[in-house]
Amino acid sequence: MRLLNKITLNLFAISLFIFLVGIVIFYYVLREQVDQNINLELKKREISINKEFDAAHSSINPTVNLNDTIIITPIQQPHRAETFSDTLLYNPETNKYAIYRQLGFVKTIHDQGYYIQIFKPLEETDRLIIRIIIMMNILVILIIITLIIANRHSSRQDWKVFYDTITKINNYDVNTHEEFLLQHSDIKEFEDLNRVLSTMTERIKSDYLNLKEYIENASHEIQTPLAIINSKMELLLQSGDMKEKQYKTVADAYEASNRLSRLNRTLILLAKIENRQFPESRPVNPAIMINHQLESLEDLIDSKKISIVRNLGDDVTVSMNPYLAEILFVNLIKNALRHNIAGGELNIGLSVKCLKIANSGPPLQVDPETLFKRFHTSSSSPESLGLGLSIVQKICTMYGFKVSYSYQDNMHVMQVVF
Repeated sequence: MRLLNKITLNLFAISLFIFLVGIVIFYYVLREQVDQNINLELKKREISINKEFDAAHSSINPTVNLNDTIIITPIQQPHRAETFSDTLLYNPETNKYAIYRQLGFVKTIHDQGYYIQIFKPLEETDRLIIRIIIMMNILVILIIITLIIANRHSSRQDWKVFYDTITKINNYDVNTHEEFLLQHSDIKEFEDLNRVLSTMTERIKSDYLNLKEYIENASHEIQTPLAIINSKMELLLQSGDMKEKQYKTVADAYEASNRLSRLNRTLILLAKIENRQFPESRPVNPAIMINHQLESLEDLIDSKKISIVRNLGDDVTVSMNPYLAEILFVNLIKNALRHNIAGGELNIGLSVKCLKIANSGPPLQVDPETLFKRFHTSSSSPESLGLGLSIVQKICTMYGFKVSYSYQDNMHVMQVVF
């Protein structure tokens, strides 16, 4: 979940909780205020009735008058406390019970006590409270929505620098010469983050350039003595002045030197791929490259009497660096030929979605997951360095392809999903 959405949800949850608690408290406070107001009106009515009784000085019979909402009852014990309470009274006009607020008090006239109950209907008051609560709910909801929208807009502006930083980090390429510039922010935490990131990217770029320079220098310095060694070995082998044992020794040394030279070039290629030193990409046609490689490897194919089955889509294109595309297809085809059996088959299928290369051969004697590891090979061939499939995997990872191995119907299947 995005941080901005998380903050908005937290604000909404807190606001909703406060709103619900506030509504309950507001209702009871409003109810108390209304009751106090009605009690005050009933008290005034009590004073008015007392004055009327004092002025009349006449005998009063018990009466019930819901229109005046007053009940007068003679009592024997005039000592009774004044009380306020809620009660239900039946109204014959509406044929239903209604809630009333009542005030009960005692009035003594000529030694005769009367218990007087004054009533005031609460139906209209309750309706008024409900209307007030609804209006308050609508008002508070509008305030919460306005606050959430305003907070989200304000937060989006405040976090704009952060998202810009994330975008620039995601698009940062150490191979480019563009300067890593971040937007200035008036928020201290974001400014500290930008400062740390700028320092870190500068250090990474410096380390990368040093490593790149070291690899290039090492490659040049190693290749030069290896070339000299190989040329000297070739001269010795062509001299014809050596005995058979000496000739074999020089031949083994020459083979080891060649292997070391190829290993050096392959490791340098892997380092360049991992450092993404092949940024330029353009549409390439895999079918053309595969056909070209099969033609160049025709001698090997004929020597092992391998039958080729091609199902290549001529209109298929893949956006890649041409040099890396050629290395990818060469390694896959050479791997299929090297591990094929004499008189075997090589099936190559190419579609818009994937490239599938299958070669005949016995099941693997090793874990298939180790095939893409460096310096691991299931072949005993001295020409195999154990880096071909590792290079294939690195190239596929670089372009977001998925490479996989499976064994089906006595066929080893390498599949690259574009």
